[in-house]
Amino acid sequence: MNQKDRRKTLFVNHTIQWHYLKIVALAMFLPTFLATACLYYLIWQTVAHELALPELIAHALFPAFHRVNQIIGFGLPIVCGLILFFALHLSHQLAGPLYRIEKELETMVETHDFTKPIRIRPRDQLHSLVEKINRTLHTATRKPH
Repeated sequence: MNQKDRRKTLFVNHTIQWHYLKIVALAMFLPTFLATACLYYLIWQTVAHELALPELIAHALFPAFHRVNQIIGFGLPIVCGLILFFALHLSHQLAGPLYRIEKELETMVETHDFTKPIRIRPRDQLHSLVEKINRTLHTATRKPH
């Protein structure tokens, strides 16, 4: 990757990036917590009501539940962190170009110079939109015959 094309920051001041990350976080945490709660409820209901949960069985099961809690408590943040990290990179590929397009169009309006094409990084999204904007700018600034 060209040094000029490197990202300076993953967070751009664009609302679409935050909306995307909120959706990813909700889609990740809500089902995880719901599935975990249902799993614990199912286990405890099965053990408590079907097996009548004598003291000896409960005493034997508590260390197993403690170990499962440790595994979930250690593994879940790692998995969620990785998902959020990749979601942040993907959101930047969308929000970064939108931020750049807005910034360059604003500069064009302020300077009244519509001749410079908009450029985005090769791995970013929205290349077709940038191409259409550049064609529109080129057509608009072309001198009539």
